[in-house]
Amino acid sequence: MSKKITEKVLRFKWTVSRDRDTYGYNICSLYVNGTKVSSCNGGGYDMRGTALGNWITDNFQDKLKKLPANYGSCDNHKGFYGLSFYNSKTKKLQSRWSKNVNRAYVDGGCGFSSVERIIKAMKMNLKYIDGKIDGETYLLTV
Repeated sequence: MSKKITEKVLRFKWTVSRDRDTYGYNICSLYVNGTKVSSCNGGGYDMRGTALGNWITDNFQDKLKKLPANYGSCDNHKGFYGLSFYNSKTKKLQSRWSKNVNRAYVDGGCGFSSVERIIKAMKMNLKYIDGKIDGETYLLTV
């Protein structure tokens, strides 16, 4: 039985907030096949990575739980930087999925390249298509 290959168009769009409490903040929104799926605002962290990491967290739990996490230093090459599992019983982060873990998390603020490595480890491919002043487009093959 062969696996069905699915392609998704990911578009990162940059705008500026006009809301009262966040006026002037940068906004990074992620659209998948034309539908807005994630966004973040502010600055001082990898916003594009955060928007992508949040979407990956929400949509690929089955694939994420098979990977080892490295929630600490970038120097530890035993797991994936930016990936973590929270153990609800011990109330601590751990490096592998277990029965007390409710959810895997991808912290895209650790960097877009960290999220790319996690995507590759899940046997998916993220390919840059083009970029313009207001955003970038990628093709994700699942």
